[in-house]
Amino acid sequence: MARKKLTFEDAMDELRTIYEELEEGNVGLDDLEKLMKRVKELTDFCKRKLRDVEALLK
Repeated sequence: MARKKLTFEDAMDELRTIYEELEEGNVGLDDLEKLMKRVKELTDFCKRKLRDVEALLK
């Protein structure tokens, strides 16, 4: 099965979901490490997308 291409909106939605999980406080240490790695991936992706759009506008 082909993997869906990540969009900026999908990344932001996933970041919101992770934030809500952390707010609930029910995340164990092992899961926290995985979530933080995913947060880094998603934020890097979003930053790249924003830089790409900014470059188009110059």
